[in-house]
Amino acid sequence: MSGWRPRLVVSDLDGTFLSPDGTVSDVNAAAVADALAAGIEVLFATGRPPGWLGVIADLGLSSTVVIASNGALVYDVASERVLRRRSIPQRSLETVVADLVEALPGLRFGVEDGFTFRCTPDYVFRAGNADRVRRVGREELVGQQEAVKLLAQHEELAPDELAAVVAPVVGDRLTVTHSAIDGWGLLEMSGPGVTKASTLAAWCDERGIAADEVAAFGDMPNDRAMLEWVGRPHVMAHAHPSLADLRATVVGSNLESAVGRTIRSWL
Repeated sequence: MSGWRPRLVVSDLDGTFLSPDGTVSDVNAAAVADALAAGIEVLFATGRPPGWLGVIADLGLSSTVVIASNGALVYDVASERVLRRRSIPQRSLETVVADLVEALPGLRFGVEDGFTFRCTPDYVFRAGNADRVRRVGREELVGQQEAVKLLAQHEELAPDELAAVVAPVVGDRLTVTHSAIDGWGLLEMSGPGVTKASTLAAWCDERGIAADEVAAFGDMPNDRAMLEWVGRPHVMAHAHPSLADLRATVVGSNLESAVGRTIRSWL
């Protein structure tokens, strides 16, 4: 539709809004600032926990709210406040880990509460702030009352392969997703029904914003529900193959600042 513009834009971070080196391009930064100045609300929705959102704080935007940890948290980067938390039921955390240990030897586990990352001693931690990492025994790991994400890692299975094994074991006790195409299998599990989409929908409902007034950008399975919910979904050119069946506009890559260029086309 000629002249259409969204009331709200929501974008994934890694592989989407962020450049391949993890920074924000000048094009993307300027496009978001211009959208905000034009009265368009902008949110970011990411699997990252609050402790990994410094890249957003550095932008100096007037809007600093992020849907973090795959929808389990709504976090204001500027004020460093958690606005909403959707924790994993502690009993579910305990039983899911026990069942997965039995079903698939070799799994390594981590648990996020949003600020501290607890993991089993054999977990391979590759990114983020090492000061926030605590290696603990399984009993302490599954005893967390404020856990927002359970991670399961396996070095012999790719992400899609691991998901195919783990999802039937977990069932509807937790929401299973991932955000990688290749490499080691790493799955991310949130509370039942917790996704970027469900948290975004609640945010929009509180503000009277309809789904068809929202544009979204994403590239991985953990973006799928969000892309299905919004009226104007956009997927990156390098998106995970599982997103190919979506009714979505394919834009360029994050190397090309495709998110910012698309936003600018609406302005």
